[in-house]
Amino acid sequence: MKCEIIAVGTEILLGDIVNTNAQFLSQELARLGFSVMHQSVVGDNEERLAQELKTALSRSDIVITSGGLGPTPDDLTKEVTAKVMGVELMQDKESAEKIVNYFKSKNREMPEANYKQAMLPSKADGIILSNDNGTAPGCIFIKGDKIVVNLPGPPRELKPMFTDKLLPFLKKYADSIIISHSVRLYGIGESSMASKVDDLLEKSNPTVAPYAKDGEALLRVTAKGKDEQEAEQLTKPVVDEILNRFGDLVYGIDCESLQERVVALLIEKGKKLGLAES
Repeated sequence: MKCEIIAVGTEILLGDIVNTNAQFLSQELARLGFSVMHQSVVGDNEERLAQELKTALSRSDIVITSGGLGPTPDDLTKEVTAKVMGVELMQDKESAEKIVNYFKSKNREMPEANYKQAMLPSKADGIILSNDNGTAPGCIFIKGDKIVVNLPGPPRELKPMFTDKLLPFLKKYADSIIISHSVRLYGIGESSMASKVDDLLEKSNPTVAPYAKDGEALLRVTAKGKDEQEAEQLTKPVVDEILNRFGDLVYGIDCESLQERVVALLIEKGKKLGLAES
């Protein structure tokens, strides 16, 4: 499946916030074996958003948007998506009640504008993705062989909605799965590291790719299989070979940083680290 990600929000274009949603969505879609063909950011503008959606749908099977599902007039994602897909929005009673109850649980009076968030596609045109962490439900528009998914912008709402509500839907379209493992090295440069594994870099499945970070380097091993077990079986011998070639230069696999690994080892060995400034 070909996918595209569109982040909606003028605040992203202005640099007021960092678009971490695109990174999260790309990683999750890759694990499903989907090909993320494009990422884009568009402001809160009806005409430009409509054009962006039409362009995305012309070249991809699934388009996932983030942001623009709030109660204010400049939150246009759902309304523009409905127009582009030729779908009418209707107030979903269950979603409206959930929004009302959300405000009650916070001991706050709900503004009338929040009822806008309960305007969603009918069961004939899509699927509602309930929001357990905010007031904005997400939704899936389905028209023929094209799918547009609207997700909320705040990561604390988007991530659980994707994992708990959207992922089971997307798995129906996945014919493979992609697994990646990062082997992290310290004390060797990228070019020296790559020269020691040039034969592995020529592999196609799994692939091995070198990367340079501040003061360190890593090799990412990525395999595609019909399921997680097959993909893991493809990566394991290559990861083992990398460990054999580099020995103590490898400080961790699939860890975020050298600092994280040091802390994990201290905890594992029951050691403490004292620091003093003078």
